[in-house]
Amino acid sequence: MLKEFMTESCKKNINFDFIFDEVKPITKYGANSKKDAKPFLHGQEEELKIELDKIEVFLNTDKRREIIDILKQIRYIGETLQRAKSNVVLDEVELFEVKKLLVYIEKLEKSLRGTLISKYKDLDIKSLPKLYRLLDPTDQKMMTFYIYAEYSEDLKKIRDEKKSVEVKIKQIKKGLINELEQKYNIKLNLREEVTVNKNLAEKIRELNQEENLRISGENYLSVIYKLKNNYALDELEKELEDLKFREDEEEQNVRRYLTEQIAESYDKITENTEKIGRIDYLIAKANFAQKANLIKPEITQELLIDIKNGRNLKLEDTLKQKKKKYTSISVNLNKKVICITGANMGGKTVSLRMIGQIISAAAYGMFVPCESAKICLFSHIHISVGDDQSIEKGLSTFGAEIVNLKEALENAGERSLILIDELAGGTNPKEGFAITKAVVEYLKNSNSMSILTTHYDNIAQDKDIQNFQVLGLKLPDDLTGFSCIEEISRYMDYTLIEVKDQNFTPKDAISIAKMAGIPQEIIEQATRLIE
Repeated sequence: MLKEFMTESCKKNINFDFIFDEVKPITKYGANSKKDAKPFLHGQEEELKIELDKIEVFLNTDKRREIIDILKQIRYIGETLQRAKSNVVLDEVELFEVKKLLVYIEKLEKSLRGTLISKYKDLDIKSLPKLYRLLDPTDQKMMTFYIYAEYSEDLKKIRDEKKSVEVKIKQIKKGLINELEQKYNIKLNLREEVTVNKNLAEKIRELNQEENLRISGENYLSVIYKLKNNYALDELEKELEDLKFREDEEEQNVRRYLTEQIAESYDKITENTEKIGRIDYLIAKANFAQKANLIKPEITQELLIDIKNGRNLKLEDTLKQKKKKYTSISVNLNKKVICITGANMGGKTVSLRMIGQIISAAAYGMFVPCESAKICLFSHIHISVGDDQSIEKGLSTFGAEIVNLKEALENAGERSLILIDELAGGTNPKEGFAITKAVVEYLKNSNSMSILTTHYDNIAQDKDIQNFQVLGLKLPDDLTGFSCIEEISRYMDYTLIEVKDQNFTPKDAISIAKMAGIPQEIIEQATRLIE
């Protein structure tokens, strides 16, 4: 028995993968929320209605653009938060990442405040002002991070001492440099160096004797002299190195303390990031709904699929690229078994996939591609359109169909949506008819809704079975100018009509053969045989 809602193969066959890929969250948190998304199953109708309400709120709020702009600034820092939780002391870059996240959490909270979104607890962002103040103790509200002296009295004292020593070193060096420049008429650069041409032999001799200078470089043209520390400078620089070491230690203590505070707030931060992910995912669904002209479906507990002017978005997109018009399809399915009949090229499979796509999209909490929809939820969706993988394993086309059919029937006891395209089309007509008829009889007594496309007549001769017919070809009286079979779409009406007259037999196959240029005597003989 199928344990999942639908297989990856099913997602591809009903083109759900196409529309799901079009939902594009901004942040990694939103991408994770999408990746972890679970379908709403039969029995979760009320939860789904709430999810759809949330999308509607995001569609209608004038804050959506503002929220999107904030989401664009949010970077994923899951690893950083996990390091803090594991007691790994964060460096300044990581602390800055946390500070930025807290800033955007606060901005989101303010943006959502007072909107209908804030009434949903799973979207209710809560800022962490106490933790933020720890990361911004001077309240500068700047997008930077620094280990401020305000974090520690010891750190403040060390930095004051360090500054004092640096001033003394600077003063002593300045005095020495002024003295040397005046004494020897030279000019030391910012690196405390002077370059002397070797032609100035007397100058070089004097500088070589100067105890406050040392040779730092030499070439065939010149000699480079650099300021040399005296005893006082050496002592001050040793003191400065000691202060720097103590400063590093104290900064490490501060970073350890801040990391501990972040670790203590780990659950609150991650709760907010999960909400950010949900908000991002919902906005992505709202954006796609607006872009693709989707509508909010009405959810019912009845076994019912009522779709007005439904569209298969993948096919619609393909036709649009070819500058062709897509024909929307309406259906009102209210029985356990529905048969769709009509000639090949009549769009039966497209209708099947369109129904599956709309039902699966709704199950995943999305708006759907149609003018209106009243639909129910299912525990499973299954589609059988032949399985290339099964064929590759050595099964015939019919064998692959039977494998798919077995999987579908295993779930028929639960409320499943079973979509079967041309059952038993890969075997001889007598056996194919018998198998199809028997399957229909079996599914009629199940807890599922099963939709089958078929060529076989008299399959739906039962008051408990709905029969839909593709309206089919509407041929002009004059076919002059008809040049190739590919032009058939110009004359095909893909509308589905419910057929009450069980004796109605379409002749689209005959018409297609005629349009393709099959000899007239064959057309006439085939027509007589049908009659």
